Amino acid sequence: MENEEAQSRAIVSHAPGMVFQYILGGNDLYALPFLSDQCVNVLGVTVEALQANPALFEEIILWKDRKSLRDSRAQSAANLSTWNWEGRLWIESYHDVKWVSLRASPRREEGVGVVWEGIIINITQSRQRETALKESHERLKEVSSHIMAAREHERIRIAREIHDDLGGNLTAIKIDLDWLGRNIGNSSGSISADNGALLAKIRTVSQMVDRTMDSIKRISRDLRPGIMDFGIAAAIEWEAGEFSKRLGIPCEVAGTQQDIELGQDMAISVFRIFQEALTNIAKHGRASHVWVRLDVGSSEGQLQLEVRDNGCGITPADTSKLNSFGIRGMIERAGLLDGKLTVSGMPGRGTSVHLSIPLRIAREESVAVQPGIKS
Repeated sequence: MENEEAQSRAIVSHAPGMVFQYILGGNDLYALPFLSDQCVNVLGVTVEALQANPALFEEIILWKDRKSLRDSRAQSAANLSTWNWEGRLWIESYHDVKWVSLRASPRREEGVGVVWEGIIINITQSRQRETALKESHERLKEVSSHIMAAREHERIRIAREIHDDLGGNLTAIKIDLDWLGRNIGNSSGSISADNGALLAKIRTVSQMVDRTMDSIKRISRDLRPGIMDFGIAAAIEWEAGEFSKRLGIPCEVAGTQQDIELGQDMAISVFRIFQEALTNIAKHGRASHVWVRLDVGSSEGQLQLEVRDNGCGITPADTSKLNSFGIRGMIERAGLLDGKLTVSGMPGRGTSVHLSIPLRIAREESVAVQPGIKS
């Protein structure tokens, strides 16, 4: 018997934390009849001090975490389920905060109350690693968001330069070509053979200028559609119409009739996600019809965008391919807005892209609006 007790004490003393027994009696009075020698290392107080004053256990817990301790204890006592709790302690001797994890199994004893036996472990290092990793992810998210915003602003600048500078120069060239065409000829108004060749060349160059100006308008619209100045709802409807005109595939838009107030960067991100969804349909979908819904979930305060088609469908393996950059880009954009994007479908039954973004992010966004490009 003595050997068994010695063995039990050895196991407890070598446990990776503080082993304890906790008794909750009537009127929420509790006692700590057993505490292992690790008590001072884990809690920063001696066994004798804590057993003499059990209330000291809650006093060293940060006040923000005391309610969660009591709630988890009450739930465990009511259901006789495992008591699981993680929280922070203020260790006076170190003048520092420590994270601990408590795990204990309950049982009910007649005339005593609820009795727990368990262990409290120091998890400060793992929590610090989690915090550092979370902060690193947040910084990466901020950098990615900044890079994406900077890229969109650069697109706007390039579109403006193309539209204003190149477009203006080509317009001047067009005017000069028209003047030359009207003024070539002799004084009697007849056209010589040489002048006829020049007129033909002028018409050819003029047509090239027209085509180049059309290309400039298209490139400017792709870089930053002027319709964005009228809000995301108008931009979605316009892009759906352009898709239908290019491919001859009906693209129906439904949802809110009022514009949704979004900051510039968020509106552009939603628009780019929509563009990529339509691009995927054009490249891979083999669809004959597309349905789009843009709406606001009033109960949840969420911006909802759904793009659905009746094409060849998609499988989970398709979305996880290494070269699925379009889908990954959409998911990344959604994540930078604290949103969620899902792509679902079945072979032969079409594909659905669903975007959900909390509108509180839209309200908090305060990026200065850049002037748009008119084409």
